[in-house]
Amino acid sequence: MSKKINSFESLELEIERLKMKSRRLENEMGNRVDYFRDNYKKMALNAVIPGSAKHSGALNVAMNVAKIAWGSGKFKNFATGALMTALEFIGVQLGINLFNKVTKGRRKKKEPVAE
Repeated sequence: MSKKINSFESLELEIERLKMKSRRLENEMGNRVDYFRDNYKKMALNAVIPGSAKHSGALNVAMNVAKIAWGSGKFKNFATGALMTALEFIGVQLGINLFNKVTKGRRKKKEPVAE
């Protein structure tokens, strides 16, 4: 309260002042919500990749090109095939490395100890 209320008239004035303050704060909150709604994608991307919001124009172009390419069936098939090939290669390499470790360990156990 800004001042003491001594009469009904001052009470009504204080109520009107508080209503106006409430409307002003509601408008301010609405503006902040609008700003958040308009910029949440940039803020989320900037949280994941710091500094990306500065280059949002180039990033938006790249994202739009990626969307169009992903929508193409040929590109999607190519990307899926390339990913599967890469995963198979990694799997084979891991399998070979694991197999080599196991066989090397077994050979060491079978070797006779020279005395």
